[in-house]
Amino acid sequence: MDHRRPHRLGLDRRSFYRFSAAGGKEVTEDLDRRVRETDRRLRDLDHRVDDLDTEHQGLKSRFGYTEDLDYELRDIRSDISGCDDKIDKVEEELVDRIANTEQAIKRLTQHVRLLDGQIQMAAGVPAADLDTFTKDQHALARTIEQGWNARSLLLGDHDRQTHQVRVRHHRETADKHQTVLTVVVDAVGAFTASRYNTSAHTEAAGRLRTTIAEEARLRQDTARQALRAEESANALSDDASTRADKQPVISAGDRAEKRLTLALRSRLADAISSRALLPAWFVTVLGAVPPARATDQWLETATRVLLYRLTYDIADQVVALGPEPSDADRDRRSWYEQLRKDLRRW
Repeated sequence: MDHRRPHRLGLDRRSFYRFSAAGGKEVTEDLDRRVRETDRRLRDLDHRVDDLDTEHQGLKSRFGYTEDLDYELRDIRSDISGCDDKIDKVEEELVDRIANTEQAIKRLTQHVRLLDGQIQMAAGVPAADLDTFTKDQHALARTIEQGWNARSLLLGDHDRQTHQVRVRHHRETADKHQTVLTVVVDAVGAFTASRYNTSAHTEAAGRLRTTIAEEARLRQDTARQALRAEESANALSDDASTRADKQPVISAGDRAEKRLTLALRSRLADAISSRALLPAWFVTVLGAVPPARATDQWLETATRVLLYRLTYDIADQVVALGPEPSDADRDRRSWYEQLRKDLRRW
């Protein structure tokens, strides 16, 4: 491809020299030098254009047209998007299969437990009696419940600390106010003792204004905190009286809980060590045997379930915790929810 162009003056080299000879005074040697330089640059540009055209043809032969590349890229992106959708579907199917597998394992576990119980019964394995309690144990359970009821009349740790902070903060603010009042009296004395229109008088006036403003702020804070501080002080006083009055019942309940918990734990341990057939309500939530790991926590949870059934006379042979308690019975409801949470582990 030939991209050479004619000279800007419209003359070839021979005509240019004839023109120069005829009018040498008008055309200088400098103009000739510039024309030669311009001609050289044009030839260089022609070569560079040829080189670029060659490279362009080579790129087109190697990679094809740009439109083809864009089409390929869009096709690749579409394939990737399709793969993402397939992965999402596979994940959903996998979650469903895992859930179905877990349900199947639970059903299989229940069947195994049922068969194991039937085999033990056929073999003459004695059933563990975890639902019969003595009069003394019932009495201990009533003592425990009385202790819990008495404790529920007391302020909780958070409420008691809140009341204590309010009373203490009001007392500290009142003490600061009394201190500032003393400072105000001193500032008034210094102000009246200083001579008017002196630097000491000016400084005393400044201190007096500052202390008066501080006294007013603390007086307002003390008055604002007074009502709530008085309410908190009364609450703490009532709590102290109730605590002193109910302390014997609370202490008796604590002792009864320790004694009964120890007895139920020992009873359960004997049933497990003798390989007795555990009741259905127990096996349903805790299994037929203790786990190899966290055995002590398992035994503690099982003992608390026994204590709950004894305390509230739960006789249901299938549901370990019996019916769900109402929200009105806050203590029982709280214990029920905590046991349900603990049983999820097993």
